[in-house]
Amino acid sequence: MLPYIKISGVQLSTYALMASIGFFAMWLVAWLATRKRTEIDQNHVPHIALAAMAGLIIGAHLLGTAVNFHMLINAVRDNFSQMHSYADYLTLFAYVFGGMVFYGGLFGAVIGAAWYMKALKLSYRLYFDVMAFCVPLFHGFARIGCFLGGCCYGIECRHGIVFHDSPDLSANGVPRFPVQLLESGLEFVLFAVIIALYLRRRLSGRLMYVYLLSYAVIRFFDEFLRGDRARGFVGPLSTSQFISVLTFVAVIILLAANSRGRRIALRQDAVSGAAEE
Repeated sequence: MLPYIKISGVQLSTYALMASIGFFAMWLVAWLATRKRTEIDQNHVPHIALAAMAGLIIGAHLLGTAVNFHMLINAVRDNFSQMHSYADYLTLFAYVFGGMVFYGGLFGAVIGAAWYMKALKLSYRLYFDVMAFCVPLFHGFARIGCFLGGCCYGIECRHGIVFHDSPDLSANGVPRFPVQLLESGLEFVLFAVIIALYLRRRLSGRLMYVYLLSYAVIRFFDEFLRGDRARGFVGPLSTSQFISVLTFVAVIILLAANSRGRRIALRQDAVSGAAEE
């Protein structure tokens, strides 16, 4: 569609541009949403965002490489005899490690943010609540970038949108369902729901669970509308569908364990209170 755009004579990737807009949008919203929360130190918000972004970039590329590891083997096998310079090796490296998978970025962002919180002894529950509405806001903008860049494209669809300039040549020339825009819209809806819960102080300390469960469902079903093969497969499921199932089950187990822990704590408090009387 529009993989690149020129601003003041400088050519920019539209995906990178939309991702940057998403990053600053989530930082601004996080800052505004936490202004009246005395229990949250706003000075940490931009630092957590940067730590999360660093983890996102690393994690997304690592999982992207793992999913398409066969590309590395094939690329080295097919091109090894033609690589005669350091620049040739860099080109191959960029090709193999240039792909990204969002789930890798999500878990990388969580690890990056958690690392910062642990280093400064911050409350995970407080700051992950903020992160829970920041992630879908950022991702909503990033998916628009996917649409403009022509990646993560949808299945062939009679009344779809025809790509002409996608770097993935198999995406071009046929009408495709705009699955990127569908996911973007659902991400913005999810953002609106979670920030409303946050502002009303509902489900405090559990909003990241709300996000993970909701996104797992969204991603599992919209993968059926994806037409690109580069996302990898685990049996009949795409890689992201497989991770969605694991994520959903893991969160349910964590919620059940936390609920059981709270019930045990309440019973112990009741017993202690009765003994004191």
